[in-house]
This record gives sequence, structure tokens and C-alpha cells, in this order.
Amino acid sequence: MYYYLYDTFLADKKYEKTIDRIKTRLLDLEIQGKHERLTLLKSIDELINDEVKKGISTVIAVGNDKTFLKLVDVAAKNGVTLGLIPIGEQNSLAKCFGVPMEDAACEVIAARKIVKFDLGKINNLYFFSNLKINKNLERLTIEKDNYKIVPRPECAEAAVYNFYFEAGEERIERTLKKSTAQDQKLELVIKTKDRKRHWYSIRRDGRPRVDSVIQGASFAIKSFEYLPVLLDDFKIIKTPVVVKVEPLKLNVIVGKNRLKTIR
Repeated sequence: MYYYLYDTFLADKKYEKTIDRIKTRLLDLEIQGKHERLTLLKSIDELINDEVKKGISTVIAVGNDKTFLKLVDVAAKNGVTLGLIPIGEQNSLAKCFGVPMEDAACEVIAARKIVKFDLGKINNLYFFSNLKINKNLERLTIEKDNYKIVPRPECAEAAVYNFYFEAGEERIERTLKKSTAQDQKLELVIKTKDRKRHWYSIRRDGRPRVDSVIQGASFAIKSFEYLPVLLDDFKIIKTPVVVKVEPLKLNVIVGKNRLKTIR
């Protein structure tokens, strides 16, 4: 059974015709199911947990990147398959998965090509893309196996990636192009402030540069004080944390035009 969850921003009237086309196409393809909007009155976890008890096995996020990322933790914990029907802006993940926009995505849902992805797990939470720390990094230490990593004073951000995708103004760095969420590894990425002033080395975009990339199955992140850790750009928890990879934990419906790095 399918469970279609619509993000809150889709309540805007400008999306009414788009949603009608999607529902009509789903009906034509005979992949109907329960349709429901996300609400502030009930959490995502509660909504999906309730439907899983009723026999739901596939959850379709109708919205954008953030919609999908918000569903990852509860989907993984319940063992349901996750799909995406992208609408509006900020749909980089849909491109990675080979899912076309709006009602055209219904064809991909109907074909039901499923790929398994690794997830990152931090304490008792699953995340799909990354975690980031960019405050008071001088108070941070990161342990991998028997090694201790201490960010330098010019460090601008410490991040751990499971799935790297271009989002917003961020560009895919060459060092991360081969990163994949199917290799049972995470990438610890240390970014530093670019202090170079030579005409041939100035970064015109002003963003920090990647200084180090370290692969590993787990990292322990500790600090002298509680520091905010941003998960998938929407959820904040505090250090200390242990982050590790959970191999092939999430089933996702993908299209035939997905990234070559997605097997």
C-alpha cells in the first residue's frame, strides 16, 4: 500500500492544479493510496507509525529535498520504502535519483525500481545526506579508530557526509564527486577559511575550501562544551555524538536516469 505525504508548503493555491494532475496520473497508473498533508498538530513520526500499523509499506514524499530528508529517519526505523514526487524548488535529490518533476514522476513510482542506500546514524537518529558543525570548532575533537583529529584554528566547518549532492549555492567539490551512499563508508570533510590573496588563487564565491577528506565507518565527535550539530540541514542535536554508517538501510524508488554513482 502507498502513503502519499504532502509537505505544508503545498497548501499554497498555486500548487492546486499540479496536485490535481498528480492525483489523476496516480489513478490512471493504478497506484493510488492514502493522501495526507503534513501538519503541525501531528509529527511525521506519528503519521507514518500509525500507517505502518495499518499495513503501509511505501511512503511517497510529495514536495522537495527537505520533505524527503525529514522522512528518512522514521522510514528507516519502520523498514518502509521511500519515494519522491518533486514539486517546486530545491529538488536536487530528485535529479540524483533520476525522478522527473511533478506528475511525470508518477511513471517512476509505478515502475518501482528500488535501490538500497547506506544511511548515517548519529546516536539513535538516521540521516541521509550529512551532518555539519560550524561553531566553536576550536573546542572540537574527532576520533577515528585510534586517531584523534583536531581542527586547526582556520577551520570553518566540520562535516560528515553519507550522500553528497549539490544543494542551493553549494557546488560539488572534486574531492567529493566519487562519494556514494553505497560503499559502507562515511566521509569526514574539514573545510577551512580561504585566506589566500594571490590573484590566481582567490575563490570568487567566497566559500570555504575543502582541506581534508577522511573516510571511515564511524567517528566519535566530542567537545569541551555542547555544540550544535545540524542533521540534513533541518534538525539540530548537541555534541558529544557518535556517527556511524548503517549499510543499505534505506530502500528508495529511483528512475533510470539516476546518477551513475547510484547502482
